[in-house]
Amino acid sequence: MKIHTTQNLSSPALNRPTNIPLPREIRYTKYSDGMRSSEPEIYKGSVSFKGKKEIVNKAVEAGKKKFAERVADSKGLKKIFNSGSFGKLLETTSKQEVLINSGTALVICTTARPLTIMALPGDKNKKDCAFAAAHSVSSGVWGFIVPLLFIRPLATGYNLALKEAGKYIKDESKLVRMWPHLDTASIKDANGKRLPMDKWLDKAGNRFIPDIKDVHKVPLPKHISEISEKTLLERIPDLDTSKIKTLSPNEWVTKNGEKVKFDLKDIFIAVKDSESKKVQYFPLKHVTEDVLKEVYPELDVASIKAANGERLHPDKWLKKDGKAFNFDNNNIFISDWAETDKGIILVTGLKRKHIDGSIKDVCYQKNNKDEFSLGTPIDEEMVKADSVNTVLNKLGGWLPDLVVTYPRATATIAIIPFILKSVFGIEKSKKPKEDIPAQDAGKSGKVVA
Repeated sequence: MKIHTTQNLSSPALNRPTNIPLPREIRYTKYSDGMRSSEPEIYKGSVSFKGKKEIVNKAVEAGKKKFAERVADSKGLKKIFNSGSFGKLLETTSKQEVLINSGTALVICTTARPLTIMALPGDKNKKDCAFAAAHSVSSGVWGFIVPLLFIRPLATGYNLALKEAGKYIKDESKLVRMWPHLDTASIKDANGKRLPMDKWLDKAGNRFIPDIKDVHKVPLPKHISEISEKTLLERIPDLDTSKIKTLSPNEWVTKNGEKVKFDLKDIFIAVKDSESKKVQYFPLKHVTEDVLKEVYPELDVASIKAANGERLHPDKWLKKDGKAFNFDNNNIFISDWAETDKGIILVTGLKRKHIDGSIKDVCYQKNNKDEFSLGTPIDEEMVKADSVNTVLNKLGGWLPDLVVTYPRATATIAIIPFILKSVFGIEKSKKPKEDIPAQDAGKSGKVVA
């Protein structure tokens, strides 16, 4: 992915004229819990911040990253993580945990472990070492064959039943328990025939997605002054770029001399906690009214939407005294994949109670109808159902393995003599029968020839 470079490495946001107002203090307390770090994809849930909150009007400098984070952020690992083959590997690993574990154990038990055992010094214990190595090979072989022949088909069938629940799970009440956001009225056609799952809808009217863990992410927003000219021109084609390096974003104009007006859907705002330095980004088109009330206490929230409920552009907003609300363009952040390869989870200010009792942000599924709309909000009921589904899915994969544990252990012991003879050329010697002394034989009633 090609990333646009900024128009000036020396950020004008850090060197703007003295007539630009400083960040104003806001009171943002109710929505402090569960704020997200300025570092992408790191969720700091259930954290209460006590510092003063500020509207961010300049680029946010990320803190120093730990070594593990720097490694994870390397280009090589990103290339691997984003490859299709790696995604398929993860999917297979998730659905066939028992088989993957058994395959890994097979490699270790038939190579590394026997070689290590046989490499132990001393001739006295060679037979004992050979027996231990044979046991390792036997354990690895049977530990793979049994899952391959018995457990893998069962796990595959179980996963298929989940993937095509519309075909295999006929009881609608079970579907609702698994996915409370499912609209059961959408799963059948006018004739009452069950539709394929890709035709189902959820209660929000969006395309039904059973997986709630793969949430909607957006590019990490960057301050408007840090955005490349190319990206700016894609949004404002007639932007006068001759002076944007030296002027405040409030003073940017078009080639016709008109003040620049960014589309509502392109605007993100950022709120920073002065104590923790954590930042949370909100799309202005979807940020909740409660958040706006706390961020802009002078704003009349009744003025921010049209008669049809659609969010209006900030230039139409009013203050509580009826005067025009002056939205500061220095508060604008732009989210664009051409500007960054880092993503954050999309949030709007909605909160939900987590199963552990903590308060966290409501995230959204990736079933939004277009780039600038929201998917289905992942609520508390959906999270609870998903935790139950996770346990059931684990049982579906591991229960067959528990059932065959004893037969597999018996087979492991039974094959050890064969491996000792075929691989190591050793036959397990039988203990010789002890001769019974004559006097003891007489006492026992046995006759000695």
